[in-house]
Amino acid sequence: MDNEQFQRLVLEQLKALTDGQKTLEQGQKALEQGQAEIKNELKYIWADIKKIDSQLSNQEEEVVILKRLKRLK
Repeated sequence: MDNEQFQRLVLEQLKALTDGQKTLEQGQKALEQGQAEIKNELKYIWADIKKIDSQLSNQEEEVVILKRLKRLK
């Protein structure tokens, strides 16, 4: 293998590495965007869970009151 062939081979490999790195960077950006979307959705999910928990707590209090009233009758 002469010097010119070696240089051509090195340049081809460098191009392959550079292209692979670009692909990895694009994939990483997509993953980061997905992660941001998941975090955003989780905020809404936790808000819904808190609302449901509050409603259940209120219902539990009402059940306790109704049971007390029923015992008094």
